[in-house]
Amino acid sequence: MEMESFELPDELPLFPLSMVLFPGTLLPLHIFEERYKEMMRYAVEHGGLYGLSFRDNAAAGRETIPEVGSVGCLAKINAVMPLEEGRMNIISTGVIRFRVTGYSQMVPFLIANIETFTDEIEHDEEMTRLFESMAKTGKELLEAAQQLDETNGVFNSELPEDPEAFSLIISSLLPLNNETKQKLLEITSTKTRLVRLRGYVLSTLSEYNARIEIRNRAKTNGHGKLQT
Repeated sequence: MEMESFELPDELPLFPLSMVLFPGTLLPLHIFEERYKEMMRYAVEHGGLYGLSFRDNAAAGRETIPEVGSVGCLAKINAVMPLEEGRMNIISTGVIRFRVTGYSQMVPFLIANIETFTDEIEHDEEMTRLFESMAKTGKELLEAAQQLDETNGVFNSELPEDPEAFSLIISSLLPLNNETKQKLLEITSTKTRLVRLRGYVLSTLSEYNARIEIRNRAKTNGHGKLQT
């Protein structure tokens, strides 16, 4: 995978959130809790980096500390819009996955010790066939998602040519529940991830194409119901 041109840290301020971030996707956030306002100010002053960890029970005012060994995604802050009372809107991009190895700070916000990782190296014919078979379908899925405004943070019109990056972007693009997305994020075999994605991609593309067909037919007859 292509890497951003900055040194990867061994610790990060950590933001537990009830969503999953993938490398290569955009994340808009509205920051309003005091501890996270302070955390984001710290992140801006320390390279603009923080970590997002999925916690299904994360909520405002609730302590949800990710477990040691859990997997999250390092995020790079692209833009900050200051608001009243210290609140802010932030746009970030997912960069690379990490595992939490411990904590160096718990209050007023979490700072986690981390190790970043990528998938295992798998250069073989099966990988090549898997990727080539999914590349065309993945492109069709992205085009359909763009027509329906279902891009889920994917902002590029072209999918990556690297199989690992491709599989992570497709994982983000699909309308899956957070638990399933987190499992896809944690996989360290691109081949395994592509195999698991194949069925999801085909079923989602079929659904999206049906929705596009209904919308297009509705436009031609002037109302939302199909003519019979």
